[in-house]
Amino acid sequence: MNTSPKRRIALAAGSAVALTALLAGCSAGGGSEGEGSGGTLVFAVETDPSCIDPQQPTVTQALYIGRQVVDSLVDQDPETGEIVPWLASEFSSNDDMTAFEFTLRDDVTFSDGSELTSEVVQANFDAIVEMAADGSTASLAGQYLSGYAGTEIVDDQTFRVAFDAPNAAFLQGASTMSLGLVSQATTEETPEARCQDGVIGTGPFVYDAYAPNSEVSMDRRDGYDWASGLRGHEGDAYLDRIEFAVVTEASVRVGGLQSGEFDIVGELPYADEPRIADEGYSIYAKANPGIPTSLIPNLENPVLADPAVREALRVGIDREDINATLGYAGGEAPTSALSSGTSGYTSQAGLMAYDPDAAIAALEDAGWAEGADGIREKDGQRLTFTATGFYEQEMMELIQLQLKDLGIDMQIDFTDAGGFFGAIADRSYDVLFAALTRTGPDALGVMFEQAAPSHWAVVDDAELEAILSEQAATSDEDARQELLDEAQRIIIEDGYLFPVLEVYQVHASQPEVTGFAFDSASRFHLYDVELG
Repeated sequence: MNTSPKRRIALAAGSAVALTALLAGCSAGGGSEGEGSGGTLVFAVETDPSCIDPQQPTVTQALYIGRQVVDSLVDQDPETGEIVPWLASEFSSNDDMTAFEFTLRDDVTFSDGSELTSEVVQANFDAIVEMAADGSTASLAGQYLSGYAGTEIVDDQTFRVAFDAPNAAFLQGASTMSLGLVSQATTEETPEARCQDGVIGTGPFVYDAYAPNSEVSMDRRDGYDWASGLRGHEGDAYLDRIEFAVVTEASVRVGGLQSGEFDIVGELPYADEPRIADEGYSIYAKANPGIPTSLIPNLENPVLADPAVREALRVGIDREDINATLGYAGGEAPTSALSSGTSGYTSQAGLMAYDPDAAIAALEDAGWAEGADGIREKDGQRLTFTATGFYEQEMMELIQLQLKDLGIDMQIDFTDAGGFFGAIADRSYDVLFAALTRTGPDALGVMFEQAAPSHWAVVDDAELEAILSEQAATSDEDARQELLDEAQRIIIEDGYLFPVLEVYQVHASQPEVTGFAFDSASRFHLYDVELG
């Protein structure tokens, strides 16, 4: 870790209002109260969060760091997918999912001592929509609020959120850290200040300091008493303090685990998992729901607009080789536009079977002839495009080699998160290399509906748009599944997305660490963690 100066974060740790009775349906935790082991947990992460406001980023590390300081209106059971109360004791929606009503608990405070009210929730949602408007920040949170028409305040504890079109994804979104609630004062800060100086939340931890590219630290909040019923205990968090150390080199993270420097290491390389498990360390692995790691084409690019090129990419990528070489040992190659653990998934394995001969035939039939250097050409144009990504460079290079054997030249633009999302905002890319984590099939709408904020795939397909819109408004599960089956078929068959690997979150800890738990989106809570 470097020694760059820390930015001190002045967040008052105001005490919570203690009530003797919890609201109906919102009692926290299945375990007993207790002070736990205390102590400082040191968690090594792969990537600097860049922004520690959980409402703004999409980078995984930023999201799970921010999760520890903000709570959400509702929670989602990672086993059943059921949406359950959290900061809201009651919630409901109308039949077409254009309006949602919530009743807040009346005992919740932010760490500056201010109360959680309907007005504060309204300020949160209004601020998210404003930040997301230009596509440069809060894109994930903004997607959950797509079609937001406003929040109506009924009273201090009751409010209604309205949308101008059905938003089946909103309740699930309301369970995430992206729609985690921050104080009124935080909503009035600039996005830049929130990113660098932190936010005031209702969560079990309070930001202490953020030193970019070095560490993020947070302290336990005393008086916390409104954990989700899915957590394992009630009252304050067990840990006194958490320090997230930014350690980009995987070998250094693993070495730090083995030396005892780190209590938990994130992003354990798949290849190291068997050895680390054999050495007695605890392994935590969960597949990410949503869109697998994929090549996502911009069809405004003339090369990628050619259906033959997209057909070659569909059958010319050896996903089994990628999975065997770089994937998680317990995982399988992707077989659809949705990861296999996502609700609404249906296999398109037949359309994605590796067939390099068919890929070459498709290109040659379309007039793409092999040039002197092995790269194909047509009417003086080389078969080349650039893939833009900010992680898994080794995987990008493996795909590059596979495609070169077909006569396709895939250049690599390996950038940082800012460069990646900047390219999305101004459409200055040929192909994106990325995954998108969402627990439900609305991930397809985020990716492909051209009206969605910061949609990633640039396609023009009225039929697909209509299907995605219809499924979002359909409450009948069987009818919705039929629409999702058709959407996934179109996306794969027409080459609007080229899945390459199912993503797993794999972390490791010292054997004495207990209480680590994934949420439904493969992020995690550290509220129940003890050092033993």
